[in-house]
Amino acid sequence: MDLMKIFGKTKLAGSLRNLALALSCAAGVLFACPAAAEEPADRVQGVVTLESGEPLAGVTVMVEGSHMGVTTDADGRFELKGVKNGTVLAFSFIGMEPAKATVTGPTLHISMKESAIAVEEVVAIGYSTVRKEELTSSVTRVDASDFNGGVTTSPINLISGKVPGLTIRNTAGTDPNAAPEIQLRGVGSIRAGSTPLIIIDGVYSTMNDLQAINAQDIASFNVLKDASSAAIYGTRGSNGVIIVETKNAEQGRAHIDYTSYYYTERAARKLDMMSANQYLDYLTRHGQSAANNDYGFSTDWTDELLRNNFSYYQGVSFSTSGKNSSLRASVGYRNSEGMVLRTGNEQLMGRINFRQDFFNRVLSIEGTASGTDTKMQYTDYSAFMQAMVYHPTAPVYGADGKFFEYEGVGPYNPVAMLSQVDNRGERFNYAGNITATLRPVTGLKVVASLSSNNENYEASKYVSRESRYSILGNYDGSAEMSNYFYKTNTLEAYADYNWTDNVHNFGVMAGYSYSQTKRTWSNASNAGFLTDALGPNNIGNGTWLEEGLASMGRGEDESKLIAFFGRVNYSYKGRYLFNASIRREGSTRFGENNKWGWFPALSGAWRISEEPFMAGAKAVSNLKLRAGFGITGNQDIPLYASISKYNDLGYAYINGSWQKVYGPTTNPNPDLRWEKNTEYNVGVDAGLWDNRLTASVDYYYRKTTDLLDWYDAQVPSSIYNTIFTNVGTLTNQGVEVALGWDAVRRENLTWHIDGNFSYNANELVSLSNDTYKANHIPYNTLSSPANGQTTYIFEAGHPIGTFYGLKYRGFNTAGKWVFEDYDHNGSYTEDDFTYLGSGLPKWNFSLSSSLTWKNLDFSFLFRGAADFMVLNTKRIYYENSVSLPFNLLASAIDSPLNDSAVFSDYYLEKGNYLKLDNLTLGYTFRFPKLSWLDHIRIYATATNLWTITGYTGVDPEVGSGLTPGFDDSGYYPRATTYLFGLNIKF
Repeated sequence: MDLMKIFGKTKLAGSLRNLALALSCAAGVLFACPAAAEEPADRVQGVVTLESGEPLAGVTVMVEGSHMGVTTDADGRFELKGVKNGTVLAFSFIGMEPAKATVTGPTLHISMKESAIAVEEVVAIGYSTVRKEELTSSVTRVDASDFNGGVTTSPINLISGKVPGLTIRNTAGTDPNAAPEIQLRGVGSIRAGSTPLIIIDGVYSTMNDLQAINAQDIASFNVLKDASSAAIYGTRGSNGVIIVETKNAEQGRAHIDYTSYYYTERAARKLDMMSANQYLDYLTRHGQSAANNDYGFSTDWTDELLRNNFSYYQGVSFSTSGKNSSLRASVGYRNSEGMVLRTGNEQLMGRINFRQDFFNRVLSIEGTASGTDTKMQYTDYSAFMQAMVYHPTAPVYGADGKFFEYEGVGPYNPVAMLSQVDNRGERFNYAGNITATLRPVTGLKVVASLSSNNENYEASKYVSRESRYSILGNYDGSAEMSNYFYKTNTLEAYADYNWTDNVHNFGVMAGYSYSQTKRTWSNASNAGFLTDALGPNNIGNGTWLEEGLASMGRGEDESKLIAFFGRVNYSYKGRYLFNASIRREGSTRFGENNKWGWFPALSGAWRISEEPFMAGAKAVSNLKLRAGFGITGNQDIPLYASISKYNDLGYAYINGSWQKVYGPTTNPNPDLRWEKNTEYNVGVDAGLWDNRLTASVDYYYRKTTDLLDWYDAQVPSSIYNTIFTNVGTLTNQGVEVALGWDAVRRENLTWHIDGNFSYNANELVSLSNDTYKANHIPYNTLSSPANGQTTYIFEAGHPIGTFYGLKYRGFNTAGKWVFEDYDHNGSYTEDDFTYLGSGLPKWNFSLSSSLTWKNLDFSFLFRGAADFMVLNTKRIYYENSVSLPFNLLASAIDSPLNDSAVFSDYYLEKGNYLKLDNLTLGYTFRFPKLSWLDHIRIYATATNLWTITGYTGVDPEVGSGLTPGFDDSGYYPRATTYLFGLNIKF
């Protein structure tokens, strides 16, 4: 049947022909696809892509010498009628080099190159991409060219300081096994999760998955900050969305890219503890015997826990791309030796990205597959707490060559503490995504994708029979083993139609999503071993098993999520832009009465710079106003929280015998629902002098209602006296500013400067409703010697992270505390407690710059925070003579304190800081005359070079979530890293 005879020379005929070809190929994948029928000579269809093969939307396609033209749709496709062979077409797009092509047939494929100064970019949003100039929401994109250098173990640090409103805190110092804590636009919950949703190449992912990515494979981060952009993800979008895109093959001939770097770390700052002589003098001053506590040595215990480490990375990637296909494969190996004894991380990473087009891109199949094996050796942060208090006169080893230890009760030898424990883990992350895209007619694409994300984690811990822990506890060695498996499968399908005529641009999208997550875990522990030789592999032979003291357990849970979503967007002449989306979502995580919800969003923008009345304002290259509104939810809560769970309740005497009893352990709540975020955002984007100076300013207001927490429940109507339910209200509002300046734009010299800052104000508005009441909730209990004292309070009218306690006024002549006695009763009670400030930084800011001169490049990043307090718990524990005979901070020497440990604002310090976070210098050798070698680049990077702060602890960048500004007693030091690298591209 000849479609041309039936329908004539119409667009529909060509579209039906393409659809028939696609279906015939899909139905007979084992056979060769039929060749495309010959098109009429007066019509041309084509596609415009970047060099990477990514479709380029919004490209102007003009017939040279005429006014006839069109623009490409969202898939980079275009169609022109009345065009004969030999006609020259001109292609133009802001930020790309102009291109021309001569029509020689019915189809055309154009690859455009990025210009030397590309001021526009394509930004990933939910289920689509848009040009940056068409954004109506608050979205920030960071490309690989703007990444921080010298990032070794946590890829999210590539964009530290690059996105206003996004805070990335390495609260675990430079531990190679720890992930940073990330937060977008403040703390959004008390009991639910606060980490943004992470999507990697279309796969819904976790922070562990991001940790498993090879940083060399990442092409860009797209951060969806406001609810108008994140609402398309429903109950997973409440904390914002981070879309990670990995690298695809470069257009053209095959390339091989090799990267190697080596680095070492040194502790940036250490606590100043008493030396051996200072310690003995201090004992004498406080009436204790120096002679009985002098072992004759001078040991810096913190130094004994550190080592001169050496780490390295080796990686290679291969890419090839043709007109209809592309492939990129990479493998990388990193061995990170921690600077703390018995700490390390070893990763083997692999990834494949591919794309295959059929029938002139009528059908495309693309996908990713990745796998990472991570081996970890863990340390114990409390070893540094032991190092602070251990006698500085004691040796590491005794006269018998074994580790020195106190007799009786006392701290542990910190070196022995790490050396006599083998604590390891191995995590295997593997994920894949396959996507089919069908374009049956111009402007329409139908997309179906299937993804799977998996994690298998095994851990073991063995404590030696000779350790102080085993001896004092009479354990004869102890072993623990655990296993955890996580799997999420997701099926998504949507249809997206876009139509344009150079005046109106209209798009509509509708889709469906189904996701299933399953977790299983098991654990076992035992003690009482005859030998240490077999370690945890001997776990079944401990004597505790025979005595009934060993433990074993296994668990499994599952959750499902289903959603229907849609979006409509429209623009008029590129000046007036509108975007609306809706998502209807159901989740098994919530109560029977509240499993489904609606999540709408609406946003718009006015590109003032495109108005005719701006034609005379030559200096203004871009000026746009944006406004958006959206509703999102938070489903990151414990599974089965809405139902009553049964558990082992021990034994009961029934009918004359003791019998095992099982029963409910929590109250059911069929009304449990998601926390609801309603957010408003207004912003302005501006560019001057051909965008040499750019600025973006956003104001947001986010209100979180139905906050989840535990509340008192009435008994006997309830089984237990607490219930997990939705009650409170929380707000976050703030301002974000991003500035960019191309100070120099020359052929051999460029200099670019970026600066951003953000302000956030957080407030708990309410913790009560008509049924459940909570006036204030104390939070975070300290350990001995301040045992039982709390440091924070949740109370309406105050931000999360509010310190609450006594107000310091001085010491009396005997060195006893003097606090503010608000009730004037002569004693200090909770009635004298007051608000002492917040640990949440109100201001975060950064300044970065990149300079290139010929083949030399230089960059730096400053980053800081201000207007917050830090609780220095180390001073509470180790700056008080009541802790003798253990060692103390050197600051205790001049302290008049001679009283019990009491939390007050005496131990709160201003946390303001400014860090030189990154400094990179590199040189690139180019080889234009060699066809097989593109370049060789050598570079050196230093991170965390210095910190300006008034804080007296190790680092002011501590705590997050519900305990911001809390500097705990145990820690892993923050390091200065020195890295040297090499990159060769063939």
